[in-house]
Amino acid sequence: MAVDYDDCLIYREGHVRTTVIVKDPMRQLVLSSPGELQWREAEPPRLSDPRAAIVRPLAVGVCDFDRAVVTGRYKALTFPIPIGHEIVAEVVETGAQVATITPGMQVILPLHISCGACRPCAAGRTNSCEQRPPLSNYGLGPRGGDWGGGMSDLLLVPYADAMAVPVPAGLSPTDCAAIGCNLADMYRTIAPYVASDPGRPVLIVSGQASNMALYGIVIARALGVASIDVADRSRTRLEAAEALGAKAVDISDRKARELYSVVVDCSGEPEGLAFALSRVAPDGVCHGVWPHAESMSLPLGAMFMRNVTFVTGQPHVRTHIGPVLDLMQARTFSSVSIPVEILTWQEAPDAFGFGEMKRIFVRP
Repeated sequence: MAVDYDDCLIYREGHVRTTVIVKDPMRQLVLSSPGELQWREAEPPRLSDPRAAIVRPLAVGVCDFDRAVVTGRYKALTFPIPIGHEIVAEVVETGAQVATITPGMQVILPLHISCGACRPCAAGRTNSCEQRPPLSNYGLGPRGGDWGGGMSDLLLVPYADAMAVPVPAGLSPTDCAAIGCNLADMYRTIAPYVASDPGRPVLIVSGQASNMALYGIVIARALGVASIDVADRSRTRLEAAEALGAKAVDISDRKARELYSVVVDCSGEPEGLAFALSRVAPDGVCHGVWPHAESMSLPLGAMFMRNVTFVTGQPHVRTHIGPVLDLMQARTFSSVSIPVEILTWQEAPDAFGFGEMKRIFVRP
């Protein structure tokens, strides 16, 4: 018999604990080809492991990378793709060994699957978890291990105690929507280098990941960084950065020669990355947050002469969620501290991944 998810509350004994059940099949938002998003029916997840949980997504943020995938600018993934990897959810069902979350709680999920117990996870390198294949992510379709996407009625969390982080009192799912990717990613590119010396100047090169660049400004300010510059060719994006307290730098200005101890490349373009690397001060660091699918040349000679460190790759998000939450609560910023559009779940097929402003989809 079909059961209406929103109206049914039940409790069961045995190897699982649950508050709700969902009608079978469920819906998930799927990208079938560039620009083509539809709700599709899918089998709901089942608990087959006592360490797992099932959750109901409540708020899902659109990452800048989502926009590139949905619009066809990033072509390295295989369709169909259940979309969405910035996820805040309500716990629906938990396995018998789950100790830290219970049905009814709101939790933040990292985009990566991680067990929390293997050697890399224990060392804080949760994106390198040995218990699952590389690139095991929500929202990447077959390339990410078919873990589903956040824009779904239900989602499986295979290692619930390791992955799910309770939303702190006083914060809403919308406040926390970008933590599972954008905020954690930008935190790791800045915080380790300025925590003990906020006087180090920071340069953020904007572009395809323009919302991540804005989050970088917010985080740098929360960390007490005194000098934050943002470089771009877009006057509109530079004005948005200035509104958040950064100084605008025009990439095309050949007179701009200032060097920075900390540089973050959010451009998503080879030219932007080259500009970023050319602005790293001696013994400085440059983080690249974009997953470039193509090979490119790097100015290794100049980098060698300045002792430049270049870091690429996905962040170890689960490790950074706690520090980001601590900083958010201490400095009173959130996922909506940059320009954000809050949209309803029903609007997602026409709006998820389109437009440049940050979007968060919320379920009533």
